[in-house]
This record gives sequence, structure tokens and C-alpha cells, in this order.
Amino acid sequence: MNFTSIILSVLALILSALIVFYQYFFNNNTKRKLWVMAALRFVAILAAMLLLINPGVEKSIRKIEKPKLFLAIDNSASMNRPKVDEQLKKFSNNLYEDADLKNRFEVSTFLFGEGLTADSLWNFKEGQTNIHKAITDLEALNEEGNVSIVMVTDGRQNYGQNYAYLKGRNPIFPIVTGDTLEVIDLSIERINTNAYTTLDNNFPVEIFVNANLRSKQKSQLIVEKNGIEVFSKTIDFDGDKSNEVVTMLLPADSVGMQLYSARIEPVMQEKVLANNIRNFGVEVLDEQTNIAIVYGLLHPDVGMIKRSVESNRQRKASLLQVEEIEGRLGEFDLFVLYQPDAGFKDLLNYINEKNFNYMLFAGTQTNWRLLDEFQNEFRKESTDLVENLFPDYERDFTSFYTEDIGFGSFPPLRGEIGEITLGKNNQVLLTQRINDIQSENPLLIASDQVDQKSIVLFGEDIWKWRAESFSIHGSFAEFDNFFNSLIQYLQLSDRKKELELFYDPVYHAGQPILIQAKKYDNNLNLDLKSSLVLKLDDSDEVFPFYIKNRSYEVKIGSLSPGTYNFQVSSNDSEENREGSFFVDNYSLEEANISPNIQDLKRLADHSGGAVFYIDQFENVKTDLINNDKFRPLEKVQIKRVSLIDWRWLLGLIVLSLSLEWFLRKYRGLV
Repeated sequence: MNFTSIILSVLALILSALIVFYQYFFNNNTKRKLWVMAALRFVAILAAMLLLINPGVEKSIRKIEKPKLFLAIDNSASMNRPKVDEQLKKFSNNLYEDADLKNRFEVSTFLFGEGLTADSLWNFKEGQTNIHKAITDLEALNEEGNVSIVMVTDGRQNYGQNYAYLKGRNPIFPIVTGDTLEVIDLSIERINTNAYTTLDNNFPVEIFVNANLRSKQKSQLIVEKNGIEVFSKTIDFDGDKSNEVVTMLLPADSVGMQLYSARIEPVMQEKVLANNIRNFGVEVLDEQTNIAIVYGLLHPDVGMIKRSVESNRQRKASLLQVEEIEGRLGEFDLFVLYQPDAGFKDLLNYINEKNFNYMLFAGTQTNWRLLDEFQNEFRKESTDLVENLFPDYERDFTSFYTEDIGFGSFPPLRGEIGEITLGKNNQVLLTQRINDIQSENPLLIASDQVDQKSIVLFGEDIWKWRAESFSIHGSFAEFDNFFNSLIQYLQLSDRKKELELFYDPVYHAGQPILIQAKKYDNNLNLDLKSSLVLKLDDSDEVFPFYIKNRSYEVKIGSLSPGTYNFQVSSNDSEENREGSFFVDNYSLEEANISPNIQDLKRLADHSGGAVFYIDQFENVKTDLINNDKFRPLEKVQIKRVSLIDWRWLLGLIVLSLSLEWFLRKYRGLV
């Protein structure tokens, strides 16, 4: 009770006494004894005033709080070994039924695998183990500390951060299960490779082989595709050599999902063979761009363009006269137009309707009137005057990366002179120089309109530039790289307008299937307002995507081994993407039978705990009982109770006034 409440309570006491004195004793000439009624009136008035003042009264509550003991049991498939279930039941029962531990601790049981659950019915069916996450989740349940974590596990983790160096706030006591004897074993621990590669390229593969051997032995690592050996290497192991990293380059010779099997041949006395084989996959993409080079008249430039385009193995160029293009328009991704004339009208209309990107070469035989009808990126004044046009490189060009490959020494192109007026969204890469006089007219421009991109060269005889570049640099590479940068600028325009999928080509048995997707709007911004769904082949079930970390995700439960094709589509557009993945029968949990004692000891040392085996219950009990960190705490809680919460005080007021009224009536007082 604070000082103000005390003063007010004293004043209430005095005021109540004065009121009663005035009512019963002041100017009272009767000699009747009114002390009882006065006392009742005093109690009622004082209680009412105290309720109005409402002073707080502090109340002490003493409580004995036991430290918590979390029993965390590894529920993953790697624990499903002979006698482990029986040993675990015995250990758990001892922990719960021991009188000393019951008096000292408040025990709770949890199961963990990929996540943590408050349960005590284990079945050893979790497909993945994340020990690091289990520990951090347990510590988050009690931020005050004063917790001991007894973790029954084999220490095998195949998912999440390394737990060995986790510095927890609470002591951790790993209880080791499994065969603690050293087992002779070879295993493929991990395979690193890219998820995607392109056709006709070699892709790198990195295979990590672990060895637990007692003597020098040899084994052979074999990689197969469709049962055909594509790589092999003999590996020498000895007692000091516990691992080997093998790197290789494999050819991507066919399109689609390509599945491979890596196998390390077993050695003598090796019993566990499931971890000797591991599958991996690579999706081979055919990103070859099919380009049509359309011309109305033969010129050496046409052959040069084809050679420069096909210097990149991912591009294929077809030379077609304008009359030959009809009926084949759907075969091509990009069009190169060489000096269009009147015969190009239908092709130009098609390019405009479909918003195809294109490269245009304009020279002395170009129909400028037709081009004025076709596009609005530029307008050229036709003069029929032909001049030599020398190139000057513009270093302020920013539409895409390019370098000056020696344009200042290149021979001139032939073209019509005349003023060229550019529209919006154009950048000049090369300008014209006529007889050493700098012209403001462009020679090469890049145009980026809303739905279409283009490259325009105002001159012919570009084949001379490629020949001159060879004489300067000793190869065609510099010029071809420059030319292909122009093609690449036109290629990459709409790439992100489609759905992009991210997933692993191979999943292991029991492992959830996680597929991510990104969708972009017309401005190439992330679109998070669409409804994406996934459908597996031969199934009517539809899996909706949810949004997480600014992308779409869908998680499918573990599937049976086999190859699965799927399609991702959007409910609000016609865009869709297809893909495939393979589920093998390799279980990460069942690949290792020996417990990871080394990492469990590191974990115990960093947390202040100790490692025990599952048949050492008495040792665990002794360590827990004798540890001074786990002592019951007496906590005193000071609770402030308002007087208005005392219901009996209101009853006292009613009782006092009622008795006073009865006595006054009984004695005949008014």
C-alpha cells in the first residue's frame, strides 16, 4: 500500500468516527446505550469509504518451480534398427518412472525428424533428419534456460545446418543408438552437378566417395546412363584416406531429363550396399535458336551473316529467298532481313502482327518506301546518291555490352546518303563518317519498343568488316562475338515473360517434392497475383502453389520411385511450363548404419552436456541429479490485490447496515 492510500485510509477512519459520533452521541440526551448500533454504522461507513479509496494490498505467493527436462527422440528411418525400439522403450520408461527424476524434473517428450512435434509415439518413418532445427526449436520453447535436453539419436543428419558446432543455451545430453562397432563401408556421400545444361555441351559432375576401411583396398567408381557405362575410375583407399572427390565431364547428347547412376563397387566384408549407389539427373535443354536469313538478291553479306550466326553452336541459320519463306514462318525464332524489296511485304506484315524481333540490313537496293510503311523506328530521306560510309564507335551506347573491335580501321560500307530521323527508344552504336566528314546520321542502331526489338544497319558489304577483323586479330572470333551480341540482344527480350521453374531433377525416397516458380508481368516485374497450379501426369489431383519469399512454391508428399512428368499452369492466363523429375528408391536415412558419435560429442562439449549410450540410464540419471544447474527454484511472486476485489467487504457493509436497522426498529428508534 502506497503512502497516499495510507493517508486517505486514516482520514476515512477519522471521518467515519466523526460521522457516527455526530449521529449517535452529539446532543443525545437519552441515556440509552447505543454503542452496538454506533459500531455497526461505523463499520459500514468505513468499509464504503475504503471501497471508494480502493487501496492496493500486496500478497506474496511462494512457488517451487522444477527445472524442465526435454526428452527428444529421433523419429527418422535411420533409427529403425534391430533392438533400438526395445531399448528406447526401456530408456523412456525409466526416465518417466524414476522417483528421483520425477521429484527433480518436469519431463516432456518430443519427436523430431524434418521438424519437431510434441508426441511420444514414435514410428521411425521420418524421411529426413534436421537435428539442428530440433535443438533450436526446443530452446525456443523455454527462453529462461534451466532446461536439460536429453536427445536419443544416431546423430545422422541429412538436412539443415551442421549441428556439431551449435552453441546452445542449455546442456544437451545425446543418447547414442545403433551399432557402435566400426563397420567396413564405402559410400557415395554427395553428388554435385548443375540442374540444367544445354545440348551438345559437356557438363561437370563432382562425386564425393567416403571410405571406412581397415586396410588398403581398391574399388572402382562407375557412372552409367541407361545401363551403358559413360565413366569409370579406379580408386585406391588405405586406412588414412577416408574420402575421395572424383570430377568428370559428361556429354549432353540428347534433350530432356537425363538420368545417371553412380556406383562404387563394394569391397570385401562390406555389408551395407544401399549407400554404394546413387542416382542423379540433369535436364538437357535445346536452346538452339532457329534464325531465318531472308534475302531478295544474292550478296556476299548473306553468306557472312550465316557464318557469324552459326559460330555460336546454339544458333542455326537458314538462307532463304523471300519467295521460299512462305509456309515456313512457324519454324523460326528470329528473322534477319537483307535489303527488303517489294517482295517482303507479306513477311513484314507477319513480323509486325506477331511482334517478332528482327535484324535489318539496308543498302543500295532497299525499298525505303516499304520500310516507312512497316516500322516507325526511323525515317530516311532517299536521294539515290551512294557513298562510302565509314563507322565511328559510340562509347555512350548502353543498350547491351559491346566493345570497340577496331571499327576505326574498318573499310567503309556502301549506302545511300540522306538524313535519317530516329524515333523514340533508339540508341546509336555506330555513326556514319563520309570522306573524313563526321555525319550525325547513324550507321547501326538498336531499337527497343514496347513489344519488339530490332537492330538496323544502314549499309552493305559488311563481309569486308569480318575479313578486316581477321587480318587485325588473326581470327574471326572478335567480329563473330560482336555480331552475336547483336543477336543475343534480340533473343533475350521475352525470356522472363514466361514461367520459370526451379526444382531438383532427382528426389530420394521419402523426401518431399518441392517445386518453386516465378512469374513475370509485361514489364518484367515479379507477378505475385496469379493462381498457379501443378498437375502430375496420370493424375486428376491438382496442387495449388502458395506464395513464400516472393516466389511460388508447392510441396508434394513423398512419392513412389519412378519418373514423373508435370505441368504448371496459371488460372488467369494461357502460360504453362512442363517438367519432369525422378524419384529413386535410395533412402538417405537408411544409407548409414553407424552412429555419428564424433559430431554428437562436439555438440555435447559445446553445450556443457555429455554423451551416453542408450543402455547407460543410471549414468544419465547420476549426471542429471548431481548437476547443480538443475536445482528446483523457489519463486516468490508479489501480487497486488485491489480492495474492490474483496467481495466479502461488500457483504460486511450490507450485514452491518441490516443489523443496525433491525436494532433501531427493535428499540423503537426512528
